[in-house]
Amino acid sequence: MAIEAVSFDFWETLFGFLSLEELEEVRRIRIGGFSRVLRRPPKEVEEAFGQVMEEMNRERESTGLEVPLNEIILRTVRKLHISDPPLRRLEEIYVNAVFERLPGPLPGALETIQGLVRNGVSLAIISNTIHGQIERALLKHYRLCDAFRVLLFSSEVRYRKPRPEIFRMALYHLGVPPDRALHVGDTPDADVTGALRMGMRSVHYNPMGAPYPPGLPRPHHTIRHLKEVLRLVFSDFSSSKGWCC
Repeated sequence: MAIEAVSFDFWETLFGFLSLEELEEVRRIRIGGFSRVLRRPPKEVEEAFGQVMEEMNRERESTGLEVPLNEIILRTVRKLHISDPPLRRLEEIYVNAVFERLPGPLPGALETIQGLVRNGVSLAIISNTIHGQIERALLKHYRLCDAFRVLLFSSEVRYRKPRPEIFRMALYHLGVPPDRALHVGDTPDADVTGALRMGMRSVHYNPMGAPYPPGLPRPHHTIRHLKEVLRLVFSDFSSSKGWCC
């Protein structure tokens, strides 16, 4: 059965995230910016933000719901007992810091996207993220917005993978049944398990060949390079071979 639509995870599937050193620099830029705007010592800002992030991680782990960036910032300034904070300015500081060290598409991502679009396959992004505005800005920067029919970020729809709601939204807006859609992602639990539960075909992107976690449902295919998606969509998944694990 032919594949009519492909959805992708964003970070570490289509786009590489920042290195640990770059992330640390981005963190310093954010804390410094917040400190100047809020007129509080960097250490106080960092402690408040860290506490909020720990609370947020516990919440989304237990509920499968996202805590978006604007809520995280609001909780942070409340911990600092600041009234009437410039929330929009703080959000801009947080987002713009990423562009000091611009993340980019992973090897093969552009060729894969172009090949699928050229052959009439509808594309979507399904991403767990607190800041969909960063992903949207990156897609715009690399002129990729028009390639995707659907963009679903957990910060905007609140549901996180592997919850079925976010996959169901993608299928609805793509206008395809689950068995004609393929999801590609690097996270076994969020991407593979979530897609399989919806009846979608699943590809695990595993460029480093990491061991697959025991006890989780296995994907239809595992790939180490994104351009392998083209072969799967136009060859393997059009025949019975596509259902091999």
